[in-house]
Order: sequence, then structure tokens, then C-alpha cells
Amino acid sequence: MADYNCYIVDDEVDSIEILQDYINQTPDLRLIFSTTNPREIFSVITKLGKPKITFLDIEMPGITGLELAGLINSHTAVIFITSHIEHALEAFDKGAYDFLVKPISYSRFLQAVIKVQGLIQNNHVVEENYFFIRGNNQGEVIKIYFEEVLYVESLSNYVKLYTERSMHVTYLTLKEFEFKLNRNNFFKIHKSYVVNLDRIRRMINNELTMENDAVLSVGPMYRKNLHLKIKNRTFSSDRRKGFDS
Repeated sequence: MADYNCYIVDDEVDSIEILQDYINQTPDLRLIFSTTNPREIFSVITKLGKPKITFLDIEMPGITGLELAGLINSHTAVIFITSHIEHALEAFDKGAYDFLVKPISYSRFLQAVIKVQGLIQNNHVVEENYFFIRGNNQGEVIKIYFEEVLYVESLSNYVKLYTERSMHVTYLTLKEFEFKLNRNNFFKIHKSYVVNLDRIRRMINNELTMENDAVLSVGPMYRKNLHLKIKNRTFSSDRRKGFDS
């Protein structure tokens, strides 16, 4: 059985300590990170590694667990923890794998963990090839396939999303969108742009031409990593140097 990396986000220290104890008691679970500040999870949850399980409190200041789940559930299986059972329906709408009501017994904790492990082992945790964004009309959501995305442009609290057939504006920051994408073929090239590497037509010096003929400049702080990324995908003879700058 595979090991599972565990994360805890809860603004109650006592609750964190109980979950830490339960994780330490359970074979195949490894506690990687715990915090009372929900914003601290962003820098650690996206790292590649073993399957992840996050125990996520719902009632937290600043950002609720339900809101946070929408940002991280493509990176981890989420098990919600709360004192209020009335949140259960909304929690499962956010893709929760289980819902634990405080105070949590070890037997109920273990039941939830076994359920998640079974789903992961049976390949029920899969990466979707599409996502939805909110449209301009009330109640409207628009389906977008990842492969169709050319690039995403920042507009302060909004982003412009360019596909091969259309352009959409939706209420997300570029940072939020970049976090949700979390795919190897999407790459930040500028403080204002994330591009789909699969949809680059050519690169000349520090300018990219996309498949819709848009020309995007690569910011100085992003150039080295982008060049390395492209170099690793470049076919060239060993008799001549590729570009390294």
C-alpha cells in the first residue's frame, strides 16, 4: 500500500493536535504540514510527491474551508472537519471525500482515511481534461478544455482566457488561475501571462508567438526557467550547442 502525505488546516490548535496524534497512529500516513493559517497551504500543497490527504476545517477567518477547497482539490483529496453538520451538502459539492464532525473519534477518522485510500488506489482520483469558468450571464458557467487554452492574461482581479476559438473574462486573479492549472504544460512567462507551452508557435529571443499569432514578451525573471524548459524539449544535434541564456 502506498504512503500518503497528510496536511492539516484548522484554526483550532486543539483540533490540529488531535489529528496529528491520529495520523501518527496510522500506518501509511505521514504528516507533512499543519497550520492554523489557511493561506500557508498554497506554497506546500502543489509540490509533487505521494498521494495527498488534507484535513480541512470549514469555519476559518479570512478564507473558509469551502473556498479553500475550491483552490486545492485538484492537488489533494480533501476531508472536511467541522463542528456544524449543516455544511455537509455544500462540502460534498466542493469535491470532499468525507466529512468529519468534531469531536472526531479515531475510529471515524480511520474510516475516512480507508475510504480515501480505496478511491485513490482504484484510480477514482483522476485529472480532468476540462474545467468550468463563470460566464457574464447570471448562473452561467462555461466549459473549457485545458488543451484549448492558448494563454491567460492578468487584468488585476480578473483574467482574460484565450482559447483557439474565443476569449473569456472571468473573476479570478492570475495567481489563483495559475494555482488551479498546476499542469506541466502551463508556464508563467511574465507577471501578466501564463502560457500553454503546447500552443507556442515559435520563440525568438525573448518573445513568444502563440498559435493565434499573439506575440508575448517573456519577463526577465522568468527567462532562465523558460529557456531551460524549452531546451529540454528541443531536438538538436550534439555537434552544436543549444541556447542556454
